[in-house]
Amino acid sequence: MVTNAQGETYFLVDNRGESISFLSAKSEIGGKLPMGVIMEHLLKFVNVQSDSFRLMDLAHLKADANNVSLFVFDLVERPEDPNVLLAGTEDVAWRRSKELTTLLDTYDYGTVPVN
Repeated sequence: MVTNAQGETYFLVDNRGESISFLSAKSEIGGKLPMGVIMEHLLKFVNVQSDSFRLMDLAHLKADANNVSLFVFDLVERPEDPNVLLAGTEDVAWRRSKELTTLLDTYDYGTVPVN
């Protein structure tokens, strides 16, 4: 997530296909921890240093019968236009939170236990 200089909040989403989805990455068993995997994946799309990310929230969701962790990172940068942070790919886009209500409705976040 990034907040621009005007105070508007945007979320980075996967823009491939006919609908949007949250960025995702699979973690290998015995490999990196999930937060490290997703941060490494994020850095492929956003031109910032890793110390610019702040973990704001962590939610456990059920999506397509799978338990998943949703990490919400905030960026320290406050650009006029958040698109200047993108790493030149059309695979991702910044979307306002009000545009994500339909996407959030596809997740069940009331039934997943936190371990």
